[in-house]
Amino acid sequence: MQKTADRALLGVTLGHAVHDCWYGVTPILLAALSSDMQLTNADIALILLAYQTISSVTQPLFGRVAERIGGRPLAVGSILWTTLMFSGVILAPSKAAMMLCIGLAGFGSGAWHPQGAANATISGGARWGATAASIFFLGGTLGNAVLGAALGGFLLDTFGRRSLFVISGITVVSALTLVRGMVPRRLELPERKGPARAQSANGAGTTAFWTLLIVLLLATALRRTASESLSVFFAKYQQDLGMTPAVYGFITSFYMISTAVGGVLGSYISDRVGLQRTLTGSILLTALLTWGFVSTSGNASYVFFVVSGLFMGPSHTLFMLAGQRQFPQRMAMMTGVFLGFSFISGAVGAWVVGLAADRVGLHTLFSTFPWMLAASALFAYLSVPREAMRFAAQREPSATG
Repeated sequence: MQKTADRALLGVTLGHAVHDCWYGVTPILLAALSSDMQLTNADIALILLAYQTISSVTQPLFGRVAERIGGRPLAVGSILWTTLMFSGVILAPSKAAMMLCIGLAGFGSGAWHPQGAANATISGGARWGATAASIFFLGGTLGNAVLGAALGGFLLDTFGRRSLFVISGITVVSALTLVRGMVPRRLELPERKGPARAQSANGAGTTAFWTLLIVLLLATALRRTASESLSVFFAKYQQDLGMTPAVYGFITSFYMISTAVGGVLGSYISDRVGLQRTLTGSILLTALLTWGFVSTSGNASYVFFVVSGLFMGPSHTLFMLAGQRQFPQRMAMMTGVFLGFSFISGAVGAWVVGLAADRVGLHTLFSTFPWMLAASALFAYLSVPREAMRFAAQREPSATG
């Protein structure tokens, strides 16, 4: 049983890497083409907003589909679809064609993430759910960083955008072999323990519960706006400073790797000491390091930027886990709801940042992110009860065993 769980976790983690590598290369590609295609900061954010909107809106639907037909068909199909659309981006002759292909690729993201995150959490069981989920997100971040930003930036800088078909080949082969062979055919959801008991344990249906859930979503939106904007506009910011795609692709890669490592370490700590303290503390430290990044220049700013990813990483997993635990019987669908909200709030926030940056500059907007993250930490502290981990431990052993 444990070998099956480990194999499932490895399958969705590798699949996450090859799927999300396309999102890692996209900001690098758009920054590199910004002069030739006359892309403004707002254009870049709007193109990614189209992708995130379709991904976000469709994730709850695909999560429900995964609960009915299983994760494997969606896992393989989503990678093939996303690769097809981004292969179209490589050949796109205009901004409109590029935007259409990137937007349609959002369907692949919508199909991939709910089943992947649910399979990862299930594989971790009652004790290590956060750690397993963070390993899943580690795969996506490493795919972004290594296969996307680093390799993509190198290929763009050295051979031009058509060389990105190398990445297309890697993702297709991986989907048809590794992912197809390792992702489980069915989602092994927890057994129902009775609606009345579950509602009582979660506080669902009460005014206090929904108030806390709204505050939790607000905390998620603030955190996601800051992190998404840094991911989307760091390359453009460096391009404006005269850096090459290879240079800012390299720095972006280190930031993503730092985020991935931090996600695993922070989630492991959360499984040991509790969700609330880990989530709040990691966001506060991110705020301080982001302030260091925007207040310095040169190598010092790069160090602050990369290290900030170490503490940015845990909050993405932990926000999702906090929402996931409210509805264990609809884990894939609620994963889609929560991840969908996270993606769309970050994309809308980044678009607003892009619009404002065209007027006042990216550095000015980056200076607001430490305050945004501090507010997110406060809302997270208020909305995640200390008892959350104990409730999960009481509820899940028989459900996952």
